[in-house]
Amino acid sequence: MRQFVFFIFAIAVFTLSTVFVNAADIEDGLWLYLPLNEGVGEKVTDHGPNNFDTELSETPPQWVSAGHNSISTAMEFDGTSNYVKIDMASQNKDIDSHFDSEKGLTICAWVKVLNVGTDAHGQTRQPVVMKGGPNQWEFALYVYDDFGAGMSVWTCPGSGVSEPSTPEIVPESQWVHQCGTFKLAEGVKVYVNGEQDPIAQAGDNGNGPCEAGERPVYIGHREDGQWLNAVIAEVYMWERVIDIDEMNLAMNTIGGLTPVQPGGKLTTTWANVKRH
Repeated sequence: MRQFVFFIFAIAVFTLSTVFVNAADIEDGLWLYLPLNEGVGEKVTDHGPNNFDTELSETPPQWVSAGHNSISTAMEFDGTSNYVKIDMASQNKDIDSHFDSEKGLTICAWVKVLNVGTDAHGQTRQPVVMKGGPNQWEFALYVYDDFGAGMSVWTCPGSGVSEPSTPEIVPESQWVHQCGTFKLAEGVKVYVNGEQDPIAQAGDNGNGPCEAGERPVYIGHREDGQWLNAVIAEVYMWERVIDIDEMNLAMNTIGGLTPVQPGGKLTTTWANVKRH
């Protein structure tokens, strides 16, 4: 009996140590983390290491019950006027407000699309997360009018660097975990629901992306138009390409990061790892 108890204890210790090692790894290069689960208030909190201030649109998105087996609260965007804005360039923090294409970029979020084509903008895509504006176009994680999933990366003037997508990947009113990665010479890869292989990918066409952009990051909106009608939660951004195991850890951890503590250390509490 003692041997059995020790065996179970050893498995538990090994499992917990593995989770915490992975948790430490996932913090590497983390740039932004918005659970979007506050439920009340006039802003949302960035739980990443930079503690960016956030701003809501004049008509703010609404906190709603997520209807997800692990996400209790999320934000609903109406597809015509709602956004979350993070203007990092104006916050006088000792960091760049843009990304290094050699290190790469990863964006992940839980998304439940309610409708498409609601913004009368005339384009066939709407952003989950977007950064860029005139002469500083950068990147966007997109949902398409065919309920496809994709990601776009641009040069600063706005010409395409890479924009793969695949239709019918984000079914209406169903939660999907969507990630997009970009790295110079690798191009864009798009992943859903923690699956090993990307559902869409494309090279960089030999063009380098915009690395001089200082525009805000928007959730559910693009500066020159485009609005997404969806419920969104657990938005992560990294200044590197994370691997599929890290994507799964982010996908399976709800509310996993606590705010930066006094002294600047990011405390990780990966207690809510959910099981499917």
